[in-house]
Amino acid sequence: MLETGDFTQQAAAYARARPSYPREFVGRLLDAARVPAGKAIVEIGAGTGRLTRELVALGCRVIAVEPNAAMRDRAEPQDERVRWVDGTFERTDLPPDSAPWIVAAQAFHWADPPVALAELRRIAAPGARLTVMWNDRDNAASPMLTWTQQLIRDQIPEFNARYRDRDWSQVLGSTNDFADVSVDEARHRVQMTAARYVDLWRSHHRLTVAAGPDRMEAFCRLVAAELQRRGLHRLDVPYCCRAYSATARG
Repeated sequence: MLETGDFTQQAAAYARARPSYPREFVGRLLDAARVPAGKAIVEIGAGTGRLTRELVALGCRVIAVEPNAAMRDRAEPQDERVRWVDGTFERTDLPPDSAPWIVAAQAFHWADPPVALAELRRIAAPGARLTVMWNDRDNAASPMLTWTQQLIRDQIPEFNARYRDRDWSQVLGSTNDFADVSVDEARHRVQMTAARYVDLWRSHHRLTVAAGPDRMEAFCRLVAAELQRRGLHRLDVPYCCRAYSATARG
């Protein structure tokens, strides 16, 4: 039985299907963080390394913190610039005052903010930045995404993704561990095969938990059939990548 928060059964689909993050946008966030030369940044909830790859491509050394062993096993890159460790937002087991920049992509909604923000402040170097970011699908900009969202409402009506509507600026400042929150965003498109588009939904953890295995497979079959009906062997999936950054209090 799939448990909420356990990505073990979805690690393969996650590695195959999830989009990356616009490198120019990540570079802009990195510049704003002003990471001292040679210092390793800390990425929490690193998953299978989607953001990690962009950070390495930009010349970063990364401590990639990920609690799920199956996700770490499929993670890329595996090289000397990345150290993969088992940990969570609430317990990183990293030294105090050691992280010049803490970043989390598509992950902070799993955190318990009061506990997590205190832990992140503990490991943050003086004046370090914390950035949490999400790739949000731009459903209104894609007829196929619009159709898929309606199918979810019809087939799995109990599903919700309320975290997407949270005021993350308020959350980051809620414990007084971090201040001066800023928001930045970039729109981008990811070209996918039909098979990858179906896997994108298989990798959606909360949706899979809400549906259960039988309804989820039925849902995926309907998506695949609709792609075939529309003659979509490849499609561009639009995203808005949005980042919230804050500074550790002294």
